[in-house]
Amino acid sequence: MDGKPVLRRRRILLLANFAYTSAKAVAAGVVRFALSRPDLDLRIVGGHPGNADDEYAASKAVDGIVSLLGTDRPELHHVLAANPRCPVVFASVMHEVTGLPGRRRSAAIQCDNAAVAEAAAELLLRHDLKTFGYVGARVGERGAEWDVDRREAFVSSLARRGFSAHVYRTDSSAGVDDAESAALAGWLRALPKPCGLFAAYDLRAMDVLGICRATGMAVPEQIQVVSADNEAWICDHTSPTLTSVEPDFEGCGLRAAETLLRLMDRKPCQARQVFGVRRVEERMSTTDLHGRSNRAVRARDYLRAHAAEPLGTARLAEILGCSPRLLQVSYKAVFGRTMQEDLADARLDLAKSLLSDTDTPVCGIPALVGFDSTPHFLSFFKRRTGMTMLSWRRKSRRAAQ
Repeated sequence: MDGKPVLRRRRILLLANFAYTSAKAVAAGVVRFALSRPDLDLRIVGGHPGNADDEYAASKAVDGIVSLLGTDRPELHHVLAANPRCPVVFASVMHEVTGLPGRRRSAAIQCDNAAVAEAAAELLLRHDLKTFGYVGARVGERGAEWDVDRREAFVSSLARRGFSAHVYRTDSSAGVDDAESAALAGWLRALPKPCGLFAAYDLRAMDVLGICRATGMAVPEQIQVVSADNEAWICDHTSPTLTSVEPDFEGCGLRAAETLLRLMDRKPCQARQVFGVRRVEERMSTTDLHGRSNRAVRARDYLRAHAAEPLGTARLAEILGCSPRLLQVSYKAVFGRTMQEDLADARLDLAKSLLSDTDTPVCGIPALVGFDSTPHFLSFFKRRTGMTMLSWRRKSRRAAQ
């Protein structure tokens, strides 16, 4: 023994239900923060449903909690009762945080629903549409506040640009089965066409697409549909595939962990914070009538699939059968960024995969991801990630252990 005191690692719990991809992204942010702090011992509870009951029962002597569960969940209250003095941060919980026992220190990191609605409106407006609609939550779903926030922000965003929006008012007397679907179908049929539609979240957009398909309303020719949350398991498998606004869920997790640490250290912090939008993932449900979006989506799919190859605008335009100038303009109009920016992101992601999953020497990776200059890529990687490629490899492998 060298006589040095043993550092006590503070135990924090992440309570989660991983039914949705967004929960995994929030968790990734929490894990990323915890890995940077040697004084924290992160335990994830709820990752394996078969073990969840035993894990909740064993969750004692905890210093802090990040919860992705609603405040009414009994398993959450079981953990809170066993740890009456530890602070808790609610991450990406859709409704207001109320009903916590005692005078517990707490905070909530919630989605900026106005920013989500603004992103949806901007996308549809870029497609030169004149008619718009909003479809909110299903009958009986909790969290009416976020639904109202998204609806009001969408309507307000359009109004500032001189447009109005048709709003579907869910008929609570119709229930959630065939009668409600029939009411929604009638409302969709009555919309002036072409129309740009914002559905409050991906599953609700899936309802809309199903009704359109069943009743012969063409998407995107008559109705273009955008939703929110970008759950890939939904969006990539609807017909047509679904455009969606993706909130910055990983950033939410990072902020939640940072806020919890401040609460644990008894430092001041805001009780309610918001996280914004990461990106808009455009798919075939918003292909504009002039083909601009279809062209841009095809270009993005191609450059992602062939990121490691030498790719220039002229070559990509030749593959897609259009002029380089038209391709550049279409891409920027649809995605709000250039092809070069997206190609750089794709190559960065490919490099991260090679670092994490292979033993390829660091010096050989730039050439494998399409960069001619190794020093240029090393500088680019450090600027984007804040660390060297070797440090990234070491960190990712520690996280996987």
